[in-house]
Amino acid sequence: MANLTKMEARKTQILRTAERIFGKKGFQDTTISEIAKEAKISEASIYEYFSTKEGLLFSVPTKNASELFKLMKFHLRLIRGAANKLRSIIYILLSTNEKSPDNASIVMLILKHNKKFLNSEGHLEIKKGLKIIDETIQEGINAGEFRNGINVYLTRSIIIGTIEHLVTSWLMTERPESLVHMADPLIDTIIEGIQSKTK
Repeated sequence: MANLTKMEARKTQILRTAERIFGKKGFQDTTISEIAKEAKISEASIYEYFSTKEGLLFSVPTKNASELFKLMKFHLRLIRGAANKLRSIIYILLSTNEKSPDNASIVMLILKHNKKFLNSEGHLEIKKGLKIIDETIQEGINAGEFRNGINVYLTRSIIIGTIEHLVTSWLMTERPESLVHMADPLIDTIIEGIQSKTK
């Protein structure tokens, strides 16, 4: 058991180091030897966990997304009302990207249009996690908080697309200055567009 914990700790150390370097330098300019040196382990140790540099790259957002969706599910259990849950989801997504700019850079600037990643197990996990948004919108429709007939898929796409646009702009131009400060205006716009007129 102790050995397993040590292995998990080493794997986490590799992923955190890789996240920092990939996020700053991009995929092409990052080497496994550089990651190994920074993580203070041998290159061979990295290859014990990840067979290729690309596999290591794909594993970074996969692990982060897994942690994010666990956190999100925990918070949502404590919140009543679909509108409040949607507020929490949007805030958590913006806040997480702001706190982890290297991971945001990997996802938005390196992997977003990578066909191999889009077909990977990791991306499928991320898509599965984002179903939380669909479920929350549907919950709001069922409870009468949100209008009947709104398209759940399009509403989720608007939310994710806007967040991706804000994060990419923030990474590339440092505008907006803070992603979290955009949470309330975005949330208010979304809720106003989908709320039931009787609410």
